[in-house]
Amino acid sequence: MPNRKNVRDLSKLSGNPLKETMESSCQVLEMDSDGWLTSSDLSEAGLSFSPENFYETAVFLMANPNITSSHLFRADILFDSQGILKTPQQDEELAGTSGATAPEIPETTVMAKPAARVTGFDLVRTVIRKMIPRNQNIDKPVVQTCHFYKSQNAPSESDGEHANNGPHLQRQRVLTMTLPHIESQEDIPFYHPKLKGLATLYDFQGSNTGVMSVHFLPFSSDIPDRLERTLHILLNFYIRLTRGAKDKPEIESTNKTSSSKDNLVPRHMAQNTYARLKTLYAADLCENWAESTEPSKHVYEDLAITAFLIELWRMMYGVVPPKENPTEHNEASKFPGFVDMACGNGVLVYILLMEGYSGCGFDARRRKSWSIYPSWVQERLTEKILIPKPFADIAEAGDIGMNITKGDFPRDTFIISNHADELTVWTPLIAALACPESPLPFIAIPCCSHSLSGARYRYPLPKGTKPKTSTGATEKADQQTEQNPQPASGDLKALRAAKQAEKTENGMWTSMYGLLTAKTITVAEEAGYQVEKTLLRIPSTRNMGVIGGRQRVTEQWRQLGSSSTSTAGEVQANQATRVVQNVMEIVERECSRERGIQASAQIWIERARGLQKDQGKATNHTDDAQIPK
Repeated sequence: MPNRKNVRDLSKLSGNPLKETMESSCQVLEMDSDGWLTSSDLSEAGLSFSPENFYETAVFLMANPNITSSHLFRADILFDSQGILKTPQQDEELAGTSGATAPEIPETTVMAKPAARVTGFDLVRTVIRKMIPRNQNIDKPVVQTCHFYKSQNAPSESDGEHANNGPHLQRQRVLTMTLPHIESQEDIPFYHPKLKGLATLYDFQGSNTGVMSVHFLPFSSDIPDRLERTLHILLNFYIRLTRGAKDKPEIESTNKTSSSKDNLVPRHMAQNTYARLKTLYAADLCENWAESTEPSKHVYEDLAITAFLIELWRMMYGVVPPKENPTEHNEASKFPGFVDMACGNGVLVYILLMEGYSGCGFDARRRKSWSIYPSWVQERLTEKILIPKPFADIAEAGDIGMNITKGDFPRDTFIISNHADELTVWTPLIAALACPESPLPFIAIPCCSHSLSGARYRYPLPKGTKPKTSTGATEKADQQTEQNPQPASGDLKALRAAKQAEKTENGMWTSMYGLLTAKTITVAEEAGYQVEKTLLRIPSTRNMGVIGGRQRVTEQWRQLGSSSTSTAGEVQANQATRVVQNVMEIVERECSRERGIQASAQIWIERARGLQKDQGKATNHTDDAQIPK
């Protein structure tokens, strides 16, 4: 923590305090703006990452302040002098939802705060952002100007000592400066430091010589303890994040699967809809929760998924929920309908129905929470078991004591597979077989890994994909991934590192969850889908979404405005034949490890029969004998 006396001593020095030399730095910062303070406790020396690493981290945090503050949703970019970061309006245009929302502050009315002149630095970029708090009923958004400076790579002051010992060292420095558009300390919201300005400097002269320091411009001479702690935490966060980006391992891949992205649905649209849904439904759902599980986890996660789906469907079908524009024509009537396979507690189905979207959900067993919904919603929730068509066609299911479906959903139905466990890899296959001439669109949100028979199974790495190791021993790495090695007993540090790695893109090739996601994508592509993998903004570590058929459906509905579009009958028949052949080849291949389709079908059906013994019991996600939902 910065020493309070050190900070105040600096404020008493003559001239501009930011001009004073940091104890671990060796060159004075000179600028034309007075009142900036710093402290020797707000610096860290001996850093090895490059100025470019620091600059990339600074830009990332500037665009994603929610990384450092749980009180923030995001930052909306109003202006970028380099035109790289997109405004909400530009994001909507790229997503094909232009005009869906209107900014509270038009970018044309916001002027950047003037940039100070700093000796030896060039101003290279200016960004204006609006920070959006999670709870806008309490906190208001704040607009900020962010200036980025870089040094002119002047020779280091120590060059004279080494003039005869090798090439001169070039000093490289990066300075970021953030200025809120607020003139009074009383107007600063809770989540924002009570400052007129905040700057971060990185000074680098070579390996392990980097110095990072934080500087601030207070409203008054009274420096609260909380501010000192905040700045020290910010310094450490910058260092950890930059160091982590520098040391990030690479992945060598030859497959066609694109890397994860979280901009398929514009972030501001999904978050704004989430905030609206949370206000409407969260309190009642949590208060009336009938399950023994913690309500907040399930309610808020499903609210976030619902918000994503609403905005996804806005892109695909051009539909707007009636609750959003109650006085306008009900465009949701254009929506072809959804089915939520393994709907569990039914929260997702309930909210979508309440928002005006037609659809239904089913699960292998009725949940207590269904009883808290209106009767017309309960009618759309069914206790039913899904036996995939390839299994149902070759095996005799007999009487298993409940309703059965083969997945023969109506044409154009949007399939939701949210933590559907045994149905996850089946999802694109079920969607394709339901309407082979026009495969149904779907979203799969993977969780627990199972084979097509329903047995627990860890999938191997996709062919053509290898994790790059320091020794290049890809064969050994592949073997380790297959066996899922665990850290030695008691090695908590290694265990935490392994768990953190699973949440990253690299974890895609080291965790059972990541390999399940990769398998779902591969199967969907083999079945003929154009697949998109996106990170969902939901409060869960299982936050990967696999979407199939979006682009085809979007183009179809934009061109003709309805689901009645169809190609010539002969073309459709040929396509349907190819789709069925592809799916059956996939099923036969995947079931071969369990002695073929017949044996796999029998395993699936026996698990379904076992449901009669487990009626009323909670599903155990860690039990290898888990039956299909």
